[in-house]
Amino acid sequence: MIQDLLSRHILFVTGKGGVGKTAVSLGIARAFAKKKLKTLWITFEDPLLIPGGVREIAPGLIHLNACAAVAFEEYVTMKIGASAISRVFVKNKLVQYLAQAAPGIHELVLLGKVWHERHLYDRVVADLPATGHGLAMFQSTQNFSVLFQGGPVHRDAVAMMQTFGDPAQCGHLLVALPEEMPLREALELENLLHEIFPDNAVDFLVNRVFPKTAQADPTDTDPPSRWTSPLAFTAHEYIEKRAILEDFNLRLWRERGLKFAELSYMPPGSDISEKLSCELIEKGYV
Repeated sequence: MIQDLLSRHILFVTGKGGVGKTAVSLGIARAFAKKKLKTLWITFEDPLLIPGGVREIAPGLIHLNACAAVAFEEYVTMKIGASAISRVFVKNKLVQYLAQAAPGIHELVLLGKVWHERHLYDRVVADLPATGHGLAMFQSTQNFSVLFQGGPVHRDAVAMMQTFGDPAQCGHLLVALPEEMPLREALELENLLHEIFPDNAVDFLVNRVFPKTAQADPTDTDPPSRWTSPLAFTAHEYIEKRAILEDFNLRLWRERGLKFAELSYMPPGSDISEKLSCELIEKGYV
Protein backbone atom coordinates (compact mmCIF):
# COMPACT_ATOMS: atom_id res chain seq x y z
CA MET A 1 0.00 0.00 0.00
CA ILE A 2 1.16 3.52 -0.76
CA GLN A 3 0.82 4.53 2.92
CA ASP A 4 3.57 2.05 3.79
CA LEU A 5 5.68 3.19 0.85
CA LEU A 6 5.47 6.85 1.90
CA SER A 7 6.60 6.02 5.42
CA ARG A 8 10.07 5.04 4.19
CA HIS A 9 13.16 7.21 4.43
CA ILE A 10 13.94 7.37 0.69
CA LEU A 11 11.44 7.47 -2.15
CA PHE A 12 12.26 7.19 -5.85
CA VAL A 13 9.48 8.40 -8.16
CA THR A 14 9.78 6.96 -11.64
CA GLY A 15 7.80 6.41 -14.83
CA LYS A 16 7.47 7.31 -18.49
CA GLY A 17 8.12 10.93 -19.49
CA GLY A 18 5.06 13.18 -19.50
CA VAL A 19 3.06 11.39 -16.80
CA GLY A 20 3.50 14.17 -14.23
CA LYS A 21 6.33 12.51 -12.35
CA THR A 22 7.91 15.80 -11.28
CA ALA A 23 4.63 17.29 -10.03
CA VAL A 24 3.81 14.11 -8.11
CA SER A 25 7.26 13.87 -6.50
CA LEU A 26 7.16 17.53 -5.51
CA GLY A 27 3.61 17.10 -4.21
CA ILE A 28 4.77 14.21 -2.03
CA ALA A 29 7.74 16.25 -0.77
CA ARG A 30 5.45 19.18 0.06
CA ALA A 31 3.10 16.85 1.94
CA PHE A 32 6.01 15.52 4.01
CA ALA A 33 7.11 19.07 4.85
CA LYS A 34 3.56 19.95 5.93
CA LYS A 35 3.76 16.99 8.31
CA LYS A 36 6.83 18.65 9.92
CA LEU A 37 9.27 16.22 8.34
CA LYS A 38 12.54 17.75 7.19
CA THR A 39 12.46 16.85 3.50
CA LEU A 40 14.87 16.91 0.56
CA TRP A 41 13.43 16.89 -2.96
CA ILE A 42 16.06 15.92 -5.56
CA THR A 43 15.95 16.47 -9.30
CA PHE A 44 18.77 15.44 -11.62
CA GLU A 45 20.69 17.88 -13.81
CA ASP A 46 17.88 20.25 -14.65
CA PRO A 47 19.47 22.54 -17.29
CA LEU A 48 17.29 25.47 -16.19
CA LEU A 49 18.72 25.44 -12.66
CA ILE A 50 22.18 25.93 -11.15
CA PRO A 51 24.18 22.65 -11.24
CA GLY A 52 24.28 21.32 -7.70
CA GLY A 53 22.14 24.25 -6.54
CA VAL A 54 20.30 24.05 -3.22
CA ARG A 55 17.32 26.21 -2.27
CA GLU A 56 14.49 26.22 0.25
CA ILE A 57 11.15 26.16 -1.57
CA ALA A 58 8.89 25.85 1.49
CA PRO A 59 9.34 25.62 5.26
CA GLY A 60 11.15 22.36 5.92
CA LEU A 61 11.50 21.55 2.21
CA ILE A 62 14.85 21.80 0.42
CA HIS A 63 15.37 21.31 -3.32
CA LEU A 64 18.66 19.98 -4.68
CA ASN A 65 19.40 19.97 -8.41
CA ALA A 66 21.92 17.10 -8.36
CA CYS A 67 24.82 17.44 -10.80
CA ALA A 68 27.25 14.63 -11.63
CA ALA A 69 30.30 16.93 -11.91
CA VAL A 70 29.64 18.55 -8.54
CA ALA A 71 28.79 15.21 -6.91
CA PHE A 72 31.98 13.64 -8.29
CA GLU A 73 34.11 16.41 -6.80
CA GLU A 74 32.36 16.07 -3.44
CA TYR A 75 32.85 12.30 -3.50
CA VAL A 76 36.56 12.58 -4.26
CA THR A 77 36.95 15.13 -1.45
CA MET A 78 35.29 12.77 1.02
CA LYS A 79 37.54 9.89 0.01
CA ILE A 80 40.84 11.83 -0.14
CA GLY A 81 40.04 13.87 2.95
CA ALA A 82 41.97 17.00 1.96
CA SER A 83 40.10 19.55 -0.11
CA ALA A 84 43.24 21.15 -1.58
CA ILE A 85 44.60 17.82 -2.80
CA SER A 86 41.19 16.69 -4.04
CA ARG A 87 40.77 19.86 -6.11
CA VAL A 88 44.10 19.20 -7.83
CA PHE A 89 43.04 15.61 -8.47
CA VAL A 90 39.60 16.52 -9.82
CA LYS A 91 40.94 19.27 -12.08
CA ASN A 92 43.41 16.86 -13.71
CA LYS A 93 42.41 16.53 -17.38
CA LEU A 94 42.80 12.74 -17.39
CA VAL A 95 40.62 12.40 -14.29
CA GLN A 96 38.00 14.70 -15.83
CA TYR A 97 38.02 12.62 -19.00
CA LEU A 98 37.63 9.36 -17.08
CA ALA A 99 34.84 10.82 -14.95
CA GLN A 100 32.90 11.67 -18.12
CA ALA A 101 33.82 8.68 -20.25
CA ALA A 102 33.92 5.76 -17.79
CA PRO A 103 30.66 3.79 -18.14
CA GLY A 104 28.39 4.23 -15.18
CA ILE A 105 30.39 6.81 -13.21
CA HIS A 106 27.92 9.56 -14.08
CA GLU A 107 24.94 7.56 -12.78
CA LEU A 108 26.84 6.20 -9.78
CA VAL A 109 27.75 9.59 -8.35
CA LEU A 110 24.22 10.94 -8.86
CA LEU A 111 22.68 8.07 -6.91
CA GLY A 112 25.53 8.37 -4.44
CA LYS A 113 24.40 11.92 -3.73
CA VAL A 114 20.91 10.66 -2.87
CA TRP A 115 22.39 7.97 -0.66
CA HIS A 116 24.72 10.36 1.15
CA GLU A 117 22.13 13.10 1.75
CA ARG A 118 19.67 10.70 3.39
CA HIS A 119 21.46 11.11 6.73
CA LEU A 120 20.55 14.81 6.87
CA TYR A 121 16.79 14.57 6.33
CA ASP A 122 13.70 12.80 7.63
CA ARG A 123 12.59 12.11 4.05
CA VAL A 124 14.35 12.16 0.68
CA VAL A 125 12.19 12.23 -2.47
CA ALA A 126 14.02 11.70 -5.77
CA ASP A 127 12.41 12.64 -9.09
CA LEU A 128 14.13 10.14 -11.37
CA PRO A 129 14.70 10.86 -15.06
CA ALA A 130 12.23 9.25 -17.47
CA THR A 131 12.05 5.45 -17.73
CA GLY A 132 15.23 4.51 -19.62
CA HIS A 133 17.67 6.89 -17.96
CA GLY A 134 16.24 6.36 -14.50
CA LEU A 135 16.57 2.59 -14.86
CA ALA A 136 20.14 2.97 -16.16
CA MET A 137 21.12 4.76 -12.93
CA PHE A 138 20.30 1.66 -10.89
CA GLN A 139 21.75 -0.74 -13.45
CA SER A 140 25.06 1.13 -13.56
CA THR A 141 25.36 1.15 -9.78
CA GLN A 142 24.52 -2.55 -9.68
CA ASN A 143 27.24 -3.22 -12.25
CA PHE A 144 29.82 -1.46 -10.07
CA SER A 145 28.76 -3.55 -7.09
CA VAL A 146 29.20 -6.77 -9.08
CA LEU A 147 32.11 -6.16 -11.46
CA PHE A 148 34.56 -4.53 -9.04
CA GLN A 149 35.67 -6.73 -6.18
CA GLY A 150 37.39 -4.22 -3.94
CA GLY A 151 38.03 -0.58 -3.14
CA PRO A 152 35.85 2.26 -1.84
CA VAL A 153 33.75 2.57 -5.00
CA HIS A 154 32.82 -1.11 -4.84
CA ARG A 155 31.97 -0.92 -1.15
CA ASP A 156 29.82 2.17 -1.62
CA ALA A 157 28.03 0.70 -4.64
CA VAL A 158 27.20 -2.46 -2.67
CA ALA A 159 25.94 -0.41 0.29
CA MET A 160 23.85 1.80 -2.00
CA MET A 161 22.17 -1.17 -3.69
CA GLN A 162 21.46 -2.75 -0.31
CA THR A 163 19.80 0.48 0.87
CA PHE A 164 17.78 0.99 -2.31
CA GLY A 165 16.69 -2.65 -2.28
CA ASP A 166 15.63 -2.64 1.37
CA PRO A 167 11.84 -2.14 1.74
CA ALA A 168 12.38 -0.91 5.29
CA GLN A 169 14.45 2.03 4.06
CA CYS A 170 13.55 2.79 0.46
CA GLY A 171 10.49 2.80 -1.78
CA HIS A 172 9.95 2.91 -5.54
CA LEU A 173 6.78 4.59 -6.81
CA LEU A 174 5.82 4.06 -10.45
CA VAL A 175 3.61 6.82 -11.89
CA ALA A 176 1.43 6.45 -14.99
CA LEU A 177 -1.52 8.10 -16.67
CA PRO A 178 -4.86 6.26 -17.12
CA GLU A 179 -3.98 5.69 -20.77
CA GLU A 180 -3.12 2.39 -22.43
CA MET A 181 0.48 3.08 -23.46
CA PRO A 182 1.75 4.53 -20.13
CA LEU A 183 -0.02 1.74 -18.22
CA ARG A 184 1.61 -0.96 -20.37
CA GLU A 185 5.04 0.67 -20.17
CA ALA A 186 4.69 0.89 -16.39
CA LEU A 187 4.23 -2.89 -16.23
CA GLU A 188 7.36 -3.39 -18.31
CA LEU A 189 9.33 -1.04 -16.05
CA GLU A 190 8.09 -2.88 -12.97
CA ASN A 191 9.50 -6.14 -14.35
CA LEU A 192 12.89 -4.52 -14.93
CA LEU A 193 12.96 -2.95 -11.45
CA HIS A 194 12.01 -6.30 -9.93
CA GLU A 195 15.09 -7.87 -11.54
CA ILE A 196 17.26 -5.26 -9.83
CA PHE A 197 15.42 -5.15 -6.50
CA PRO A 198 13.70 -8.55 -6.12
CA ASP A 199 12.89 -7.97 -2.43
CA ASN A 200 11.53 -4.44 -2.79
CA ALA A 201 8.20 -4.41 -4.63
CA VAL A 202 7.19 -1.36 -6.67
CA ASP A 203 4.05 0.60 -5.76
CA PHE A 204 1.80 2.14 -8.41
CA LEU A 205 0.06 5.50 -8.76
CA VAL A 206 -2.25 6.72 -11.52
CA ASN A 207 -2.04 10.46 -12.06
CA ARG A 208 -4.53 12.91 -13.64
CA VAL A 209 -7.62 10.75 -13.17
CA PHE A 210 -10.86 12.43 -14.26
CA PRO A 211 -13.89 12.43 -11.91
CA LYS A 212 -15.62 9.06 -12.03
CA THR A 213 -19.01 10.14 -13.39
CA ALA A 214 -19.36 6.78 -15.16
CA GLN A 215 -17.67 3.39 -15.28
CA ALA A 216 -17.03 0.97 -18.10
CA ASP A 217 -19.36 -2.00 -18.44
CA PRO A 218 -17.25 -4.94 -17.17
CA THR A 219 -18.59 -7.13 -19.99
CA ASP A 220 -17.71 -4.60 -22.71
CA THR A 221 -14.38 -5.34 -24.37
CA ASP A 222 -14.24 -2.06 -26.30
CA PRO A 223 -16.50 0.76 -25.02
CA PRO A 224 -15.53 3.36 -27.70
CA SER A 225 -16.72 1.03 -30.46
CA ARG A 226 -20.24 1.16 -28.99
CA TRP A 227 -20.47 4.95 -29.01
CA THR A 228 -22.52 6.52 -31.79
CA SER A 229 -19.74 9.10 -32.17
CA PRO A 230 -16.17 9.25 -30.81
CA LEU A 231 -16.65 13.00 -30.35
CA ALA A 232 -18.12 14.68 -27.29
CA PHE A 233 -20.50 17.57 -27.95
CA THR A 234 -20.82 18.85 -24.38
CA ALA A 235 -18.47 19.15 -21.41
CA HIS A 236 -20.55 16.63 -19.46
CA GLU A 237 -20.41 14.12 -22.32
CA TYR A 238 -16.63 14.58 -22.61
CA ILE A 239 -16.09 13.93 -18.89
CA GLU A 240 -18.37 10.90 -18.96
CA LYS A 241 -16.67 9.35 -22.01
CA ARG A 242 -13.24 10.05 -20.62
CA ALA A 243 -14.16 8.49 -17.26
CA ILE A 244 -15.42 5.35 -19.03
CA LEU A 245 -12.30 5.09 -21.18
CA GLU A 246 -9.95 5.60 -18.22
CA ASP A 247 -11.80 2.98 -16.21
CA PHE A 248 -11.54 0.60 -19.15
CA ASN A 249 -7.79 1.25 -19.54
CA LEU A 250 -7.15 0.58 -15.85
CA ARG A 251 -8.26 -3.01 -16.40
CA LEU A 252 -4.66 -3.58 -17.52
CA TRP A 253 -3.61 -3.19 -13.89
CA ARG A 254 -6.72 -4.52 -12.15
CA GLU A 255 -6.63 -7.81 -14.07
CA ARG A 256 -3.12 -8.38 -12.73
CA GLY A 257 -4.34 -7.82 -9.20
CA LEU A 258 -2.35 -4.62 -8.77
CA LYS A 259 -3.37 -2.18 -6.05
CA PHE A 260 -2.73 1.43 -6.95
CA ALA A 261 -3.31 4.92 -5.65
CA GLU A 262 -5.01 7.64 -7.68
CA LEU A 263 -4.53 11.40 -7.92
CA SER A 264 -7.01 13.73 -9.56
CA TYR A 265 -6.66 15.64 -12.80
CA MET A 266 -5.46 19.19 -12.14
CA PRO A 267 -6.21 21.90 -14.72
CA PRO A 268 -3.20 23.66 -16.31
CA GLY A 269 -2.13 26.90 -14.70
CA SER A 270 -2.92 25.86 -11.15
CA ASP A 271 -0.25 25.22 -8.52
CA ILE A 272 -0.38 21.52 -9.23
CA SER A 273 2.21 20.26 -6.75
CA GLU A 274 0.60 22.23 -3.91
CA LYS A 275 -2.86 20.84 -4.72
CA LEU A 276 -1.46 17.33 -5.04
CA SER A 277 0.15 17.64 -1.61
CA CYS A 278 -3.23 18.57 -0.13
CA GLU A 279 -4.91 15.64 -1.88
CA LEU A 280 -2.23 13.22 -0.65
CA ILE A 281 -2.87 14.33 2.93
CA GLU A 282 -6.68 14.36 2.56
CA LYS A 283 -6.68 10.79 1.20
CA GLY A 284 -4.46 9.64 4.06
CA TYR A 285 -1.59 8.64 1.79
CA VAL A 286 0.87 10.76 3.81
